[in-house]
Amino acid sequence: MATIRDVAQRAGVSIATVSHVINGTRPVAESTRATVLESMRQLNFVPSALGRGLRTNSLKTIGFIAADLTNPFFAQVFRGVESMARNAHYTVIVSHSGEDVDREAESISNLIAKGVDGILLAPVRALWDESSIYTSIPVPVVTYDRQLPSAQLPSVVTDSKTAVFEAVSYFKARGHSNFALITGKPGLSTTLARRTGFEEACHDANSSIFEGNSRYEGGVQAAHWLASQKPQPTVTIVGNNLMAMGLVSTLQLTYPRILESTILVTLDEEPWSIFVRPALSVISQPTHDIGVMAAKLLLQKIHHEEIPLLTTLPCTFIPRGDNALHRDVPFETKEG
Repeated sequence: MATIRDVAQRAGVSIATVSHVINGTRPVAESTRATVLESMRQLNFVPSALGRGLRTNSLKTIGFIAADLTNPFFAQVFRGVESMARNAHYTVIVSHSGEDVDREAESISNLIAKGVDGILLAPVRALWDESSIYTSIPVPVVTYDRQLPSAQLPSVVTDSKTAVFEAVSYFKARGHSNFALITGKPGLSTTLARRTGFEEACHDANSSIFEGNSRYEGGVQAAHWLASQKPQPTVTIVGNNLMAMGLVSTLQLTYPRILESTILVTLDEEPWSIFVRPALSVISQPTHDIGVMAAKLLLQKIHHEEIPLLTTLPCTFIPRGDNALHRDVPFETKEG
């Protein structure tokens, strides 16, 4: 196995020069740098990340804690994180909290023990939780998707409140007056934002709300609830893509008439949704951009740069299907 001494001899430079090329600790002439890199390639020399970390006090790694790895949303966010980290020559360690506060605390501890330079986190605790776990983390932290204002941590979120308001307003303008909302996990900032947008838009319309849990089974339960509503909502907004999957699958199997006569608006567009008829309207979140921005801000914070406390990215409401695009008056529905 080649050593840094072998590289120096092959390139005809000092060991210190090779070290400066690897670690970027001092400027090196471009021609010399190219010679060193070519020598490293010829010798299949791979610098030790651990050794470099001990010298620079940085392992160039960041931790990414997903709240639910069964949710495609987090995979899309991770793609953005990984692309930004890779461009900055950082490695990403992924952990999974499973929407559980104890597992989240364990994930944070494990990442700190591994020497990460910073952590990207989708908090699972409720807005009113006053735990000091987040403020006691000894490395820079940026939250994504969800806020915890009391912890005063930088956050990257989307403006789903406005998107939900726009979706309801769009259908109100086309004559609809009976709306339903299936909320996500109670206590999360995303759940509160979407519910607030819904309630503000429905102030002069009939509305009903089902308290969901951001999981597939929550959508199954919501389907049975939706079937029991009188009058039947003609527009239903689902606050989470996993719940949308559970809702649609249950409506298809058990209440097909409701699926045919109710306009569904889901958060995020998933591959399975193209098979649903009538087509689902979508509130599209810039998932990849969330990851890119969160990673960018975390890297800036790691390098002691000032970053904003809150970064909000816009969502896009996309009406789809003949019912959503062309109907000017609400239509009567039959019992499922």
